[in-house]
Amino acid sequence: MIEDQIMAIIEEEAKAHGTTAGMIIAHDRTAWRCAIRQRVMWRARKELKASYPTIGRVMRRTHPAVMRAVRNYEER
Repeated sequence: MIEDQIMAIIEEEAKAHGTTAGMIIAHDRTAWRCAIRQRVMWRARKELKASYPTIGRVMRRTHPAVMRAVRNYEER
């Protein structure tokens, strides 16, 4: 399922950045965690072609929040 593939991206990014999947999904607004979260959402969108609502369900965010995160990541 696509949700499992998104979780795999979350786990991969968590390991790469020395944190946990739970901390990436959490509503923590620490800048570095927000940056990781945006990268996860961008990867899910670009690599998996996942819909914004699907990414939002996995990340516990609304689909407009996911859209903004993807846009912010692309603007960096």
